[in-house]
Amino acid sequence: MTKPNFITMSKSELKAYLLKNRNDTEAFHALMDKINAEPNRKFYTIDDIDKLGELIKAKRNSKDNQVES
Repeated sequence: MTKPNFITMSKSELKAYLLKNRNDTEAFHALMDKINAEPNRKFYTIDDIDKLGELIKAKRNSKDNQVES
């Protein structure tokens, strides 16, 4: 079986692939590379702890975080 081309896959496609192939470290690293390459990543501090619940809820509801079945 040949592996998919992880470079051409979107984040959503990689997430879906990883859900089915949880031990594929190459795919995991490809996903982490895509995430780390994103512009405008936001880092939070301990001062943002009161916003944690709403940040998690917003991330779960974001279209980018949805994995197609």
